[in-house]
Amino acid sequence: MVKVGQIGMGFMGRTHFGIYEKLPNARVVAFADQDSKRRAGAWADPIGNMPADWPAQVDMTDRKSYASLDEMLADPEIDLVDITLPTYLHAEAVIKALKAGKHVLSEKPMGLNAAECKKVLDAYKKAKTNYMVAQCIRFWPQYVAIKDMITTKKFGKLRSLALKRLANPPMYSSGNWLMDAKKSGGALLDLHVHDIDYANFLLGKPKAIYAKGTTGPSKGIDHIEALWDYGQNLIVSIEGGWCFQNAWSFEMAVLARCDKATIKWVMSEGNDIKVITDDGVKMYDAFGKEKVAGQQAAPVPTGWQEEIKYYVNKINSRKKGKEKICSPESTALSIALADAEVKSVTSGKIVTVK
Repeated sequence: MVKVGQIGMGFMGRTHFGIYEKLPNARVVAFADQDSKRRAGAWADPIGNMPADWPAQVDMTDRKSYASLDEMLADPEIDLVDITLPTYLHAEAVIKALKAGKHVLSEKPMGLNAAECKKVLDAYKKAKTNYMVAQCIRFWPQYVAIKDMITTKKFGKLRSLALKRLANPPMYSSGNWLMDAKKSGGALLDLHVHDIDYANFLLGKPKAIYAKGTTGPSKGIDHIEALWDYGQNLIVSIEGGWCFQNAWSFEMAVLARCDKATIKWVMSEGNDIKVITDDGVKMYDAFGKEKVAGQQAAPVPTGWQEEIKYYVNKINSRKKGKEKICSPESTALSIALADAEVKSVTSGKIVTVK
């Protein structure tokens, strides 16, 4: 049984808690938050950009409440520290938790820039415990299925890939920290980074990046369109931002053109993946299996559920080793690629990726 201490009980902290509560091999035994109500499990305030399910008041029986990370790290009962703090606090919190001998799961991004990530990686290399960044799209069923279709060349070679993640401004964060680019990294590092990470996960490091972006409500890069250069016969474009009007519904989408088919998934159109060939359109379920008429749809978990289940199972196995799905080194590369996009936007030039 993995005993979990969570710090940062906003939208993602509460989302993680709901997932732990349904796992048979993990239990949240402590909360930490600067807000006394939040760390006491009083969660009636509506927050977040996607539907979520958590209690208005958590049953605090056999759960502890801490005002700071340092206090929680001194608790010998805690095996795993789950960090869902604001972005600018991620690196410092991870380093402290690793030095305290705790396993660590931290929300993305790893840090605000590549320099912060290097400090985290240095601490991880010295630690005897496990560490993973919660890059949920690497575990999201549709993205997993599409990656499998592409890497196995089920429909031939990939020729173009377009990733989109578009939202209205997230105004729900504590103290509105998301709307301060110095703390959140703006939409580029909070929202768009998911697709940066997926492109990295799927295709690896590009040769060069060219990006255009605009300043938005966070005073940072809040809408961006980027082209990643992988050489001839492959076009990769990534768009993300949170500058849309309040009535806009959050959207994420993948469009992959291969030699023999085009693969399309748009969140607002449902769970199924559409595959378009010269012979017509076939529907695949969220797990990449071709649908049969009359087939009952299976429940589709979120990437958050899948990543936490995966990581808890790893901790229970009592093995430290390189993460196959979401290694810290790979996650750090995603932030370096985000840095390259920022450099391209600010310079107006193509940036060579080293």
